[in-house]
Amino acid sequence: MWTPNLIVVCVDNVDNEVYQGRIYHLYRNQPIYFANILQMIKWMEAFYNELEFPKSSTKDRYFVKKKYPMLQGGKRVLSKNQIMKQKGKQGTFLVRVQYRQNATWQGQITWVEGQETKSFRSVLEMLKLMDNVIDIEEERKGEAIGYEEE
Repeated sequence: MWTPNLIVVCVDNVDNEVYQGRIYHLYRNQPIYFANILQMIKWMEAFYNELEFPKSSTKDRYFVKKKYPMLQGGKRVLSKNQIMKQKGKQGTFLVRVQYRQNATWQGQITWVEGQETKSFRSVLEMLKLMDNVIDIEEERKGEAIGYEEE
């Protein structure tokens, strides 16, 4: 399923449960780098807010409002094929948020390498699905080099 708010999340590094990587979407030439999960969520939420899709059912409150410029003129600058070519070193995920209700996201996430899609009902559930894949991939790579936990 292809939607205008599709985000490709490339997880490149995991260090002590801290994920680092890149985000791609159709409306920006360059990747958006994130240094941790909170930063990734902030960038994604800013993208959905600026795109105004899907519409949020709640209004965010702030102590100080910050602007995150996510769209380059609001026009598509990348093709579907260009963003689909991006791959993360630890995992690649296609995130399709269909609704933003009850102050969270609902949608589908696809693990590209495993060719598996799951629905999620909240940001936390989406993160747990991502974490499950990253854990499996780290275990698989650890076994390949003979790593054993104590």
